Amino acid sequence: MTMKPFGELTTRENALKLIEANVRPIERTERVPLDEAAGRVLAVKVVAGFDVPPFDRASMDGYAVRAADTRGASEAKPVRLRVVAVQHTGEPYTGAVGRDESVEIATGSPVPRGCDAVVKVEDTSMAGGSVLILREAEPGKDVAPAGEDMKKGDLVLEAGAHLTPGMVGALAALGYEAVMVYQRPRVAIYSSGPEIVAQGQPLRPGEIYDVNSFTLRAVVEAVGGEPVKRGIMKDDVESITAAITDASGYDLGVFSGGSSVGSKDLFGEVVGSLGVVHFHGVKVKPGKPTLFGEVDGTPIFGMPGYPTSCLNNSYVYLAPAIRKMARLPPLELRKVTVPMGHRLASRSDRESFITVRLMDGRAHKVFKQSGDITSMAHADGYIIVPEGDQVVEEGEPVEVTLLPRP
Repeated sequence: MTMKPFGELTTRENALKLIEANVRPIERTERVPLDEAAGRVLAVKVVAGFDVPPFDRASMDGYAVRAADTRGASEAKPVRLRVVAVQHTGEPYTGAVGRDESVEIATGSPVPRGCDAVVKVEDTSMAGGSVLILREAEPGKDVAPAGEDMKKGDLVLEAGAHLTPGMVGALAALGYEAVMVYQRPRVAIYSSGPEIVAQGQPLRPGEIYDVNSFTLRAVVEAVGGEPVKRGIMKDDVESITAAITDASGYDLGVFSGGSSVGSKDLFGEVVGSLGVVHFHGVKVKPGKPTLFGEVDGTPIFGMPGYPTSCLNNSYVYLAPAIRKMARLPPLELRKVTVPMGHRLASRSDRESFITVRLMDGRAHKVFKQSGDITSMAHADGYIIVPEGDQVVEEGEPVEVTLLPRP
């Protein structure tokens, strides 16, 4: 077997800079129903076409009045007003309210013509067909004026806004049924390796089930991409070339396996022959074989075949690329500082990502080997240990980067 050693490894920081410099946001847009807009990125600015609310409305249950008619009212000396109507939400009183008159009104109802205040029900008492006002009301009291929320012509949302539930609510208040958003980046996912077989098939000696296409799909979807699984490719130049050519029809292609230095790890050579390799090999553990390149304008990632390496590096390198393409803000992974639950010794010529589980307020190593997916399945996060001979003593504080959860 002929091995092809890596050239000079790049650092994690430089790898991220190269990804940032060579990934471009999606320009395509689409119109989606408002029910599906949360989490999407707005492609147009939104200007209010009318006042919201479109009328003066009551902000309390009570009685719509002319403020001047309540002057001097108190519990000791209530003011009596005739109730000329009872107004429910959605059933506005069409008449005008005259002197010493009032309308019983529900929260959210339009304030009748002639009224300029609302007296809440707690400050009143009934007396036959009249209401006794027990507290003087100033003009505008408990009235939300037309346009208080949004005025016609107001810039409500900028293009590029990452639509939150509150923003969707603002669009709904303006009557939007659908909205223009940027399309999600379509990400083609490929697995490779003669030992990889699809679920549902019996395993023969030396074979394992495909793991990476499932974890990659989950990551792509979680960070704002549209994953498209394209199957398992063979480890030969023709198959790899065909798969990379296929990937160039998508916004991004991500391949797992075939990017290391074995005699059949041809992926890097093929990417280089068809386009450009920005980096191949990162000074991290696990995940050294990670590759990033470009073919016909399409970014291409080559992820390690080992499941833990593949998934871990997807969070570190693939996720930022997809977020930028999708015009989403960077993924901010939460970090906590906790004591180490046991002594940890690390000896590596690379920066090490050690997956840990948080138990009883302490970090405990769960990392096994790069090929063991339970190193991630049982992990709450990871700590980064610098290269060289390192020792973390039991009880020593460590910074844990928490893995994102659905």
